[in-house]
Amino acid sequence: MLSAKELMQLEDFLTNEQTCIKTLNHFASQIQDSQAKQLVQQLVQKNQQNFQSISKHLNAGQKLQ
Repeated sequence: MLSAKELMQLEDFLTNEQTCIKTLNHFASQIQDSQAKQLVQQLVQKNQQNFQSISKHLNAGQKLQ
């Protein structure tokens, strides 16, 4: 099982991921160059996957490896 400190760190990570996703989405909406926009959108998708993966493990109460 995860310690209270580890859980707090993971919650901080999730908060940071959400902030990053919002920031990247904002940047993507402002970018005119299609290649740069696509790259930023890929970063958004990767961060969303990370967020969902960690959230899934925390919500299921599973031990992260």
